Amino acid sequence: MKTIINLSPGLFGTQPNEVYRGAGFTVTAFMFPGDIAALALQNQRGTLTLLPYQDLMIWDAVFDGQSLKSKASRAQPRRNDTRGCFASHQGLPPDHGPVIDVWLEVEEKAITVRVSTADGPCRIQPAVQLAASSTQFSIEMVINNLAEQAQPLSYMCHMNYACEEGAVFRQNLPGCALNIRDNPQQVICSDDLSLYVDQAEFFMLAPCGRRFVTRFATGQFSYAVLQRPRANSRATAFVQPASCSPEVAAIPMAVMLKAGEMREFRVTTGML
Repeated sequence: MKTIINLSPGLFGTQPNEVYRGAGFTVTAFMFPGDIAALALQNQRGTLTLLPYQDLMIWDAVFDGQSLKSKASRAQPRRNDTRGCFASHQGLPPDHGPVIDVWLEVEEKAITVRVSTADGPCRIQPAVQLAASSTQFSIEMVINNLAEQAQPLSYMCHMNYACEEGAVFRQNLPGCALNIRDNPQQVICSDDLSLYVDQAEFFMLAPCGRRFVTRFATGQFSYAVLQRPRANSRATAFVQPASCSPEVAAIPMAVMLKAGEMREFRVTTGML
């Protein structure tokens, strides 16, 4: 059974406001400085901090007392600025409107925060789902082109994992599909992953013993992109699922979402 709880803008204030508690979860609405609405989605293992009115950006992800995001990130979010967040949605059609609806979907062993933008040329519906007692979570995106003409789409689920020097990477793909070890480039892009597997899995094993995973369907995300930080060419950030390669994304109108077409994306990520 699924319970729907609508969250109005008035629930978000300078003082924390617990909007749901039960089934091993707590959801708290609050405001960052600058009147930036936020939700703290907590289970027994950690907390996801979400910015519902900024396309459901994930500001931070903390599990077992450790933040997953880059330590170089800024302390507080800013309006209409993705810098410093753990995860954001990149390459969306430019004509999607502002978020107007925010709600919770509560199930027996999982809770989902879902938002929807106003109807316009394009409607997006991002979501974040967290299971009870889990250190992994899912990031979802539904993009619906309501216009009478095609719109550009080069979607990437951009995740700002901490770069772990000396980390070991594993994948359920042949080395030729995504070569990290012998690739000196700052931005590394895979081959078309749908040629190799239906479900891609990537693992990052940090020297401190922490282990991270990212999984996605290659029919939704055909590419994986990794980027080395400029300050440390020996470290590598974790994988970024992408619907097209960076080279194609840089070409205007190279990939289009047809009129009336809907695309769905889902990434599962977190700690093992």
